[in-house]
Amino acid sequence: MFGELVVGYLFLGGVGAGALAMSSLFDLAWVRTPFGASARASVDEALPAERTISFGLLAGLAALVLGALFLLFDLGRIDRVEALFLRPSATYLTVGSYALAALALLGAFLAAVRFAYLPSIARSVVRAVEALTVLAGIVVMLYTGLLLQDAAGVAFWHSPLVPVLFALSSLSCGAAVLLITAFFAEPDERVDRMARMLARIDAAVIVLEVAAAALFAGLALASAHPAESASAMRLACGDLAAWWWGGFVLCGLVIPLAVEAALFLRRRDAQVVRAALAVAAALVLVGGFSMRSAVVETGMHRDLALEEPNAQAFRLD
Repeated sequence: MFGELVVGYLFLGGVGAGALAMSSLFDLAWVRTPFGASARASVDEALPAERTISFGLLAGLAALVLGALFLLFDLGRIDRVEALFLRPSATYLTVGSYALAALALLGAFLAAVRFAYLPSIARSVVRAVEALTVLAGIVVMLYTGLLLQDAAGVAFWHSPLVPVLFALSSLSCGAAVLLITAFFAEPDERVDRMARMLARIDAAVIVLEVAAAALFAGLALASAHPAESASAMRLACGDLAAWWWGGFVLCGLVIPLAVEAALFLRRRDAQVVRAALAVAAALVLVGGFSMRSAVVETGMHRDLALEEPNAQAFRLD
């Protein structure tokens, strides 16, 4: 049903949407990069916080485009791609494909105005595009989960918590991308404040993600539907437990949350904070991929194994 390319798309699409939305939101609310007559002649002349946003947008766009390529390769034929856009139907795949294309165009525009000198583009235009990017990013983040929820024949994916979990994971991964770009910025007080704000936001998102994941897995385990409970058992103590507990829960939730909480409780050197947050951010990305891999794989139907007939079953009394 879904192969490795789809898992890659679900991960990269979520990361790209989260990074583009988070970068746009931070620029709208806090950084406020100048454009128009006040535009920087190049990204090298921008302030460190502005460059962090610029490279966060670029990384998000790269992830989104790569994810879209994975989806195109999975479709396999160009006529299927044409049908999505030229003969649209009322499906999550169609809506998501349009949202994905729109977000890629918006992200490309935002990257262009930062990495190319375009003083004719007013700040008001960029702000409008950033607001649209946040909205389109939310749609794409939700869509990656809705695509699974809408799949026929898999009871485990039919929970409304699937799109919630995927959207929260995408937000956390988007914050992680910005934290990693902040690590590579030169020492700057504003970047340090932005990293701490991102860590607080990510910690709040992770707490919600923990609640959503626990509720999702718990309801599936308690389900009266045998296929749904069997799928949940694969996560809890079966062949996918390492992906779920090790990759997702430990790397994606527990360690990043512990690191971020420790930094809140005690003031530390700015470089130590950046390095610790960058490590936590990398683990968040590991967790985001592990969660999607586990959830997709556990909903797949395993091949039936035919057993040797038992001779005793054919004995006549």
